[in-house]
Amino acid sequence: MSYQVLARKWRPRVFREMVGQEHVLQALINALDHNRLHHAYLFTGTRGVGKTTIARILAKCLNCETGVSSEPCGQCSSCREIAEGRFVDLIEVDAASRTKVEDTRELLENVQYAPTRGRYKVYLIDEVHMLSNSSFNALLKTLEEPPPHVKFLLATTDPQKLPMTILSRCLQFNLKNMNPERIVQHLKFVLEQELVPYEESALWHLGRAADGSMRDAMSLTDQAIAYGSGKITESEVSTMLGTIDQTAVYDVVTALASYDGRAVLAAVERMSEQAPDYASALAEMLAVLHRIAIAQALPEAVDNSHGDRERILQLSQQMPAEDVQLFYQTALLGRRDLPLAPDPRAGFEMVLLRMLAFKPQGVIDMPTQALPQSTAPIKPVLTAPANIPASTVVPNPVIANVAPQVTALPQVAAPHTQAHQAAQPAVVAQAPAPVMSQASVPAAPASTPVSAPQSAAPSALPEPPPFDGPYDNIPDDEYAEYAQAPAYYEAPAAADQASVSVDHGVNEPKKPEAAQPPAAAILDSVFNSSAVVTPVEITAPAPKPITPEPVRAKPLRKVPYEQAGPQDWTEIYLGLGVTGILQSTVANCQLISRQGNAFQFVLDENNSTLFDVSHEKRLADLLTDYFTETIHVSIQLGKITAETPALMVIRLREERQLQAIDAIKNDPIVQQLIAQFGATLREDTIQPVN
Repeated sequence: MSYQVLARKWRPRVFREMVGQEHVLQALINALDHNRLHHAYLFTGTRGVGKTTIARILAKCLNCETGVSSEPCGQCSSCREIAEGRFVDLIEVDAASRTKVEDTRELLENVQYAPTRGRYKVYLIDEVHMLSNSSFNALLKTLEEPPPHVKFLLATTDPQKLPMTILSRCLQFNLKNMNPERIVQHLKFVLEQELVPYEESALWHLGRAADGSMRDAMSLTDQAIAYGSGKITESEVSTMLGTIDQTAVYDVVTALASYDGRAVLAAVERMSEQAPDYASALAEMLAVLHRIAIAQALPEAVDNSHGDRERILQLSQQMPAEDVQLFYQTALLGRRDLPLAPDPRAGFEMVLLRMLAFKPQGVIDMPTQALPQSTAPIKPVLTAPANIPASTVVPNPVIANVAPQVTALPQVAAPHTQAHQAAQPAVVAQAPAPVMSQASVPAAPASTPVSAPQSAAPSALPEPPPFDGPYDNIPDDEYAEYAQAPAYYEAPAAADQASVSVDHGVNEPKKPEAAQPPAAAILDSVFNSSAVVTPVEITAPAPKPITPEPVRAKPLRKVPYEQAGPQDWTEIYLGLGVTGILQSTVANCQLISRQGNAFQFVLDENNSTLFDVSHEKRLADLLTDYFTETIHVSIQLGKITAETPALMVIRLREERQLQAIDAIKNDPIVQQLIAQFGATLREDTIQPVN
């Protein structure tokens, strides 16, 4: 007896032998058991999913000699003849070869006659979309009102080509593609019955290569058995299909996880020795990244069907979730653009290098402290010289980083002892000097020392402590900037302050004529950076080191579980420590109601691009840790009606910007520059200081 291929040998003979398509089988079985049969059925789906098989089983159920039922006997002459393809009342038509209207008319001439052997005359028209428009028109009337002994079973892979007049006269069933898991399960059963040794990993290659078609999977299995001389192994199946060795793919992914460009290119070099299809290599990478993402979200959901479960779990712990998503999206777009590359390997390497080039440089940290009670600008107080009336001193509340550049003032030199201070006075150039009226300051000889009593100096604001770290590594975190803003500054007591000696003419010869007053000299240095200031010496006791008081910030309030409500959402959010992609979702959420431990949120639909249903579970976990109570979260898209944390940051940033602009506009030096020199203030260059 000649060999029969697996696809024909193992074609289902009854409904219970069908693999998949439960939604179609349930409708047909119930219709047969309850005698609610339609006169025309249309089965649609891709190749090899069971359209013709279901139609033949249905014909067998209709004409079984034991009666119409969903379980044909398979032993009577009608069942055997239908299975062998020689039943006279089952008319199978290949519409692809009989497209003319004459063929359809010839077919319909015998519709009016009763069946010869069976209970029903069944017309099985395969690839019905290939019929011409004239053929469809000739079929319409008969298809709508056929004789009671006629059933039409139509099958097509392209239902879009069918006229609506045909679709409306049929019961349509859409058959689904087979997933690789179901295909592998069926192949195991068939190979065990055929006594063919196999490796499970090889069956997964066959299942993915079948692309949803069970018939293609059976045909590839036949080919693999012949290629492997009666057995199926992974290496031989990979060679037969031309697929990429999984070890090479894992080498590339491992190199990406270590962010080592040299290792990535070395892995590609080893892969190129197999002359791979780089589009298939990207597809394999996408499959691996998909399994890594599943392992990060739900580790127990990762099966060991590929024999690589431990390696997947290891990579899921090594790679951040944000990088996995970035690599997946980059590979997906790279697969689309790969045909445009001048060389497939070069395009593949560029996709991998693009993954490393666009890797996120860290995730912005969220604030851990509460907002300050007041955001009003803090105005520092300057110390006036002893011989200048306090009424002539104008404060200089510059809080922005736009200030006149003073280049002619000497540098600061702090004295160590009283004797050293008397021999070489210190020079002060800490900040732009206040504007004073020259007429109110009496002239003094250059050699006349002017003493500044300690008690006459009002309290001054200390400089904030210097930042010890590198300035190029300061994170640009807007949320933390507002959450860590100082609640208030506390100036040291006046008794702890000390005056300093000023000499604006170090190493310059003394001049007999009168020098400029100190305020005028400083004013000239501000307005004219090239001016040379006449020496003026002010002697005073040695300064006492000033230790700035630490900035006191308002502590973050922990919202009690019993009192938590929509009005407390901002403070709750600051205490959650949300990071990553979840931050973009939660920061744009509004807490609208709470019922016990169930929190309902509305996400701003204009900022929901990165929203994922898994964010509900992650936010619920954060709230559970915050309240130490089990919390359930539901997030719906919609329009917000209250301020979200993201809108709060925008509002505070705008307020600080307006305060900075107002402070610069009201600054006396800026006003005098505008009045005397016609200067123009560029508000777009003003930025609040951190």
